[in-house]
Amino acid sequence: MTPLEQLARDAGLQVVWEDSDGQTRTLSPDTQRQVLRALGYAADDEEDIAESRVRLARLTAPETVDQWPAMITAVVNQPIVLPGMLPQGTPYTVIPEEGDGLPDVLDASGCLRPISLPGYYVLDILGHELTLAVAPTRCPGIQELAPRRKVPLSGLGVQLYSLRRFGNNRGMGDIEALALLAEAAAAQGIDALAISPVHALFPTRPHQFSPYSPSSRLAFNPGYTSLGEPDEPGSNTALIDYPAVLTSRWAALTEAFYAMDAAERDAFEAFCREEGLRLERHACFEAMLELLGPREDWPTAYNQLDSEEVRQFVQVHREHVERYQFAQWCITRELVQAQQRARRAGMAVGLIADIAVGVDPQGSQAWAHPEDVLDTIHVGSPPDAFNANGQDWGVAGFSPQGLLQHGFRGFIETVRAALKGAGGLRIDHIMGLSRLWLIPQGAAPTEGAYVRYPEQDLLRLVALEAWQHQALVIGEDLGTVELDFRTRLDQSGILGMGVLWFEREAESFTRAADYPARAVSMASTHDLPTVAGWLAGRDIHWRHRLGMLGDTALDEAMAERARERTWLAEALNIDADSSVDRWLEAVAYHIGATPAPLALLPLEDLLGLVEQPNLPGTLDEHPNWQRRLPVNVERLFDSETVRMRLKALIKGRQEHHHG
Repeated sequence: MTPLEQLARDAGLQVVWEDSDGQTRTLSPDTQRQVLRALGYAADDEEDIAESRVRLARLTAPETVDQWPAMITAVVNQPIVLPGMLPQGTPYTVIPEEGDGLPDVLDASGCLRPISLPGYYVLDILGHELTLAVAPTRCPGIQELAPRRKVPLSGLGVQLYSLRRFGNNRGMGDIEALALLAEAAAAQGIDALAISPVHALFPTRPHQFSPYSPSSRLAFNPGYTSLGEPDEPGSNTALIDYPAVLTSRWAALTEAFYAMDAAERDAFEAFCREEGLRLERHACFEAMLELLGPREDWPTAYNQLDSEEVRQFVQVHREHVERYQFAQWCITRELVQAQQRARRAGMAVGLIADIAVGVDPQGSQAWAHPEDVLDTIHVGSPPDAFNANGQDWGVAGFSPQGLLQHGFRGFIETVRAALKGAGGLRIDHIMGLSRLWLIPQGAAPTEGAYVRYPEQDLLRLVALEAWQHQALVIGEDLGTVELDFRTRLDQSGILGMGVLWFEREAESFTRAADYPARAVSMASTHDLPTVAGWLAGRDIHWRHRLGMLGDTALDEAMAERARERTWLAEALNIDADSSVDRWLEAVAYHIGATPAPLALLPLEDLLGLVEQPNLPGTLDEHPNWQRRLPVNVERLFDSETVRMRLKALIKGRQEHHHG
């Protein structure tokens, strides 16, 4: 093994890996160097490599206590292994968040005594203090969260931006529409709403509206505020006019900021104190975007958080900064209240938030927390059967070494932010807790590499945060998944996703009873065709129109879909020529009749819509994230056909349980 390859392996690169076809691949030396450089480890010559290996060793194999990472993770009632060996009898003290410290000594294996209560502790050993995160054995399950429910739970998938209220007058979905939907759905026996991400986007870039390319996952998108007039520009259009709507909503937020009374001002200032520096940095970033323009045009000093120029900017433009802090206060309150309304209406879980896999490299989180984020390397996926050239998602992920160095602070804050105002959590591309395909800036997706992440630590922290918030956790585990990874998710109590279109083998779709019990069953996702769209071949026609079918002719693809329709009809126990309404009822019953602890029906399938929210591989060619629902939430369940589909879903849940 060459010194370069040894460094690559030490840094977590999978030098030899297996592609989606089971073929063994090997990273070229040039790719190894590029990825290592993006991770912060020079590897241009033997001297660079030797120095980088020493730096890595201090982090991954520390020799002394002062080199230990800032956080150690553990599991309740299990001996706690330390990052380095110390002799038996070494004294230490474990200090809980509340209460007195517990002095003890290391056992014969050099381990700490097991701790029985999950939580965050301070470990004081040999004059050094570090954080000890003790996780439960599993995330909370449905039985713990909804002990009184006699049947498995039912939920709806919701694209928040698509919602209408007040007779279709609002130009885009908002939190009030979400709360009204939660109350109406709860009355129909629904226990959860899985919503699209509400991460902060860019107020000055209204055309950048993908919820999966956020500026920050530590803040929310104030564009979803319910403030303002019921009539807005573009209110009766089928597609959202983001510039018009967001201009109106930010104007409403500004007006509310200047209209605060004394009590509101006190509550707002208390929020700012509680959120602290994290909120101020995000608000400062947004104020600088407004006043200085795009980040790439800023003077160099403005990219240094502790620079005198940034401090002066905050002082001089305090009011602008406060306005953006106020926007976060408003949207946070609304989300928390929406979750409270969902629970009061009878939902067992309520809102299930969604964490995107990465952030915009030029956004707030990468600027405010550069030690956490790899902003010169993109997250994506290698070539596979669906994308022969691989994918570059254009977002930045966490630095695996940065996570260790800084006690997983950025990851924990991201999870906590998502769980504000939520009873559950969906983690996009959860395979990223184990490894990510990272692509150096300017390189093709084929020139990326799989890089390992501290999976065990991250899974433990997810379980601990879920336990503290009493939240359900779902992992999006679609695509190329390593052997045994789903087993490890199951052991952690994280539910996977059993999607109708993927639950099949060769020429047959999976019977409802044979769906994986460890996964949420669902008809589709935002990236896949709706049921009505699939039946019509709408996704095929879109791909043909955009030249995405490759060598496959339209007629051939449609003929294959006709065969698939016959196979799925057999699994649903209906005639392949049945009406679309009959198909929609059968699909709803099918996912309800699975052993899944939660079954999710997207609103698009509840309403029988043809178009899907997002077509992967497109930008402006397809109206991604822009379609609005054809009916307002107050009237959503008035339709007899909608009620029949919902009844079919719940009937499937009941019959599976009693069967």
